[in-house]
Amino acid sequence: MSPAYPWVMPRRIAHLAAASLLVAAGLLGVASPSHAAPLGTVYGGDPFRSTAGGRCTVSFTVVGGFLTTRQCASRVGDVVYTPGGERLGQVAAVGPATADYAFVRLDAGWTPVGRIRAGGTLIAVTGATPAAVGAAVCRYGSTTGWRCGTLLAKNVTVHFAGGVVYGLTRTNVCSEPGDAGGPFMAGGQAQGMTSGGSGNCTTGGATYFQPVAVPLAALGLTLLTSPAPA
Repeated sequence: MSPAYPWVMPRRIAHLAAASLLVAAGLLGVASPSHAAPLGTVYGGDPFRSTAGGRCTVSFTVVGGFLTTRQCASRVGDVVYTPGGERLGQVAAVGPATADYAFVRLDAGWTPVGRIRAGGTLIAVTGATPAAVGAAVCRYGSTTGWRCGTLLAKNVTVHFAGGVVYGLTRTNVCSEPGDAGGPFMAGGQAQGMTSGGSGNCTTGGATYFQPVAVPLAALGLTLLTSPAPA
């Protein structure tokens, strides 16, 4: 299966070059000491920037940090920033080239919360039970917001411009640049991280996600959850 997915690799290279120029110009700082004072909270769905992937979206928060996709945080040690240029933390672990996940460890002072921040709404992540084929799923991205559709197939092999990724889940939910890494949900259950796809949210398309169970198990991480609304 070979989706067009025209917006991953070309934009990734462009973002890397742009971020490098910002660092050189002193507009994005290089690694700095961790802060001790409270800095803020981090939720799934929040936008962030890194030197490896440009603007992306936090997938899900875990103890000590958050998950995102490999294309957004491909090198251990890369510094990750808020959209305004404030340091969030560093990439602590990256999955193999045949998977699409990474773990960012937050600097002291940032607090990860087990919810999705979707615009002005906070949505509780109550667990990570996988949805069945045919189930309704929704994803949040920092470019296109909430988009919903149907889970079409699991354990799909996808040939992206940067290489082959195995074990993805295919949906008919649309996505666009900047949505990469965003959380896929089925009700309150975490499903996975937006990996890529074809089309856009004007004409429609297909989007694939990396199941969240893979990095949780591979890296020994604990998903942060919150109680469901009463």
